[in-house]
Amino acid sequence: MQAHTSFIDAAAVEAWDAWFRWRDSERLHDFSLEATWQRVAQALEGKGRACTRDDLLAALSSWRLLLDERILASAGTAARSWPGNRLVAVLNVPMFVRDCFTDRAHLDLAAFESTAELAVRALDDAMHLAGGATGEAPRLRIGLIGLADALLMLGIGYRTPAGCLKAAGIARALAQGCLRGTVRLAAERGRWPGPSRPIVERARLRGLSDSLVESAGLHGVRHAALTAVTSQPRLALFANNVADALEPLRGEEQVHRIESSGQERAVRSSGYALTLRRRMSSLGAVAIPVDTRSTTPASAHAAMCNAVRRWIDEAISMPLAIPVRTTMD
Repeated sequence: MQAHTSFIDAAAVEAWDAWFRWRDSERLHDFSLEATWQRVAQALEGKGRACTRDDLLAALSSWRLLLDERILASAGTAARSWPGNRLVAVLNVPMFVRDCFTDRAHLDLAAFESTAELAVRALDDAMHLAGGATGEAPRLRIGLIGLADALLMLGIGYRTPAGCLKAAGIARALAQGCLRGTVRLAAERGRWPGPSRPIVERARLRGLSDSLVESAGLHGVRHAALTAVTSQPRLALFANNVADALEPLRGEEQVHRIESSGQERAVRSSGYALTLRRRMSSLGAVAIPVDTRSTTPASAHAAMCNAVRRWIDEAISMPLAIPVRTTMD
């Protein structure tokens, strides 16, 4: 059974309505979630761009990819507003789990890599629409959300060596997809002017594919660093309330307080993986112990950070804080 890709979490609906649904003082523009995805994908499509609207729309509408919250909120609106540098995108790991909660559960790493490549292209387009990185080196950050949800759906404990091993494989796929994206963009749009040898050597030491490393040496890269683990609580909540970055699950029936325009909405929900498992219980879903924030020691989270560190370009902040109150200014 494939993972459900529509809204299944009440807190996620409220997050969309509060932060990412286009409305102004005169009228509501995004009448549906599909309208939001269409708005963003169409805004980032440009003549001669490598990121096509159909590719991006498919990734967004299936929850596989979420772009910087400033892009989601303002792309295609009269008040388009995001900077020309340090934009963020995250891959939603549970959306790549196939046959979840069964003994056939597995992760589609090929699709994950392809989506990472697409993320590089989409952010590069967004950077250019905003006028580029004025006065500083271009810097994009591509990470992940929902790791803990994916592990539960795969039947793997967050605190186990198998959990760390799976996280390492995901981080490697992220690095490989991002490298493929930046190499291909260098050939198509122009390369980063700095030295490429350190980047090529880093890719080699990370165990990325020989052919890809060779291509990086030949064509150079467009962005010298891409992979980053950053806390993205609003994107995680919007994506059907998955765990933020490398964090464990929050647990059953947690209260989320969503603030926007001076108003607060309190919603109680359990998050993506726990809700999906409950819905599938009648189908014989595999039952495993659930690791949550309250039962997971800090050492387990540190082990998870260490497991992925080799493939991440930026230093990982440890621990990543999960705010009790999720707000947007």
